[in-house]
Amino acid sequence: MSETIAYEPKQFFILTFAVTWTCWFAAPYLGDPIDSDLIFLMLMLAGLFTPFISALYLIVISKNNALKSLFFNKLFNIKYINWRTIALFLILFPASIIISVLISTLFGYSFDQFTIADEFSFSIGGIPTLLILLLAACFEELGWRGYAVESLTNKFNYFEATAIFGLLWSLWHLPMFFIPESYQAELLQENFILVINFFVSIIPLAFIISWFCKKNRGSILGAILIHSIINLTQEFFVVSPYTKCIQTLILIVIAAIFVIIDRNVFFGDAEKVRP
Repeated sequence: MSETIAYEPKQFFILTFAVTWTCWFAAPYLGDPIDSDLIFLMLMLAGLFTPFISALYLIVISKNNALKSLFFNKLFNIKYINWRTIALFLILFPASIIISVLISTLFGYSFDQFTIADEFSFSIGGIPTLLILLLAACFEELGWRGYAVESLTNKFNYFEATAIFGLLWSLWHLPMFFIPESYQAELLQENFILVINFFVSIIPLAFIISWFCKKNRGSILGAILIHSIINLTQEFFVVSPYTKCIQTLILIVIAAIFVIIDRNVFFGDAEKVRP
């Protein structure tokens, strides 16, 4: 008889939120976010690494060999990745931005949004923004797809698990709105509508990445690649934050199409990945 894989979703999310929020809320008060002193950098990175650390901690203390094997298979087994889906996302996300910009011009926004950005749209102290984007994709997905989503599927179907995760993933970013010069802080200073859009936009992304993961046998490496594509694509053009509200609507449509066309992924009894 194969060993049962048992997850602890409550412990994971409580631990992840408690540590991340403590680190990120404390960072601008205990450290210097403008000059990015060592205390600030350490707290910011600690919060960013927390989803992975939480997942790894719970996997290790579970003493469940099947769970450990599953995690490392999903992380390192390149055979899990369907490279055609990578190609799809290389087209999908740039296309969502291009279409959003074209629609925005109907409301008076400029075609100059197609200008290739010569710098990133935000910074956090002295941390290189490219490094932030890549580290975020890596350490978030190690936790999110390495443990979080799968833990929720023990009690919910894949659609429900993804919806719950999307909401929690969105709220996880809350402290970033109080980090000076962060992308989220700039949205808060600009218009509260943009803040709402940020939180809403993450939910369709959760569904899109969930669809991809199911098509790639739960590959964590694949999820990291997709998350990296999303992060870097969002910084490629000089796009108005209001145009990104339009992009959110497009992402909702894309997510809905995936759910409707591939219902078995979200509502069926698709076989879970085994080690």
